[in-house]
Amino acid sequence: MESQRRYKFCKQNAGNRIFAIKGIGGEIGSKPVVGRPSKNNASKCPLFPIGVDTAKDLLFSRLKITDIGAGYVHFSDHLQEEYFRQLTAEKVVTRFNKGYSKRTFVKIRQRNEALDCMVYALSAYAILNVNVNSVADRMAERKQVEKDKPEKKHPLVHSPKRNFVNAWR
Repeated sequence: MESQRRYKFCKQNAGNRIFAIKGIGGEIGSKPVVGRPSKNNASKCPLFPIGVDTAKDLLFSRLKITDIGAGYVHFSDHLQEEYFRQLTAEKVVTRFNKGYSKRTFVKIRQRNEALDCMVYALSAYAILNVNVNSVADRMAERKQVEKDKPEKKHPLVHSPKRNFVNAWR
């Protein structure tokens, strides 16, 4: 019942880019980070399946990147050590079943909220399908326009307008 209330809320607010998601486990790489949404629920709300193990694998591979550039993950200087403990609260374990290997994530610490939030943020980014290059170009254009604008005078400083008294020159 609680799920249906959430689906209804998401359906009503889809125009505000509020989406219903559901984490789907499985072998790493077997599910896409974000799958096609289904409407197979009572509210007929689009529900996006999230391949959480694939997203975690992607995230951990990006955390290994040490050079600033594509894929590098930036963190605030204000984050505490507990955040990073939660972010790394799971590890990959390879298990064998009937002669086949299967890689899955296993918790090594009790709390992993930071990891879950990062996975869902990565999924939201994928759902929104943001064109980062276009956004960067618009930001650069705005900076250039601001730089090229003449400096505005303070509103309390009087600038004389040309009128019949001072227009004769």
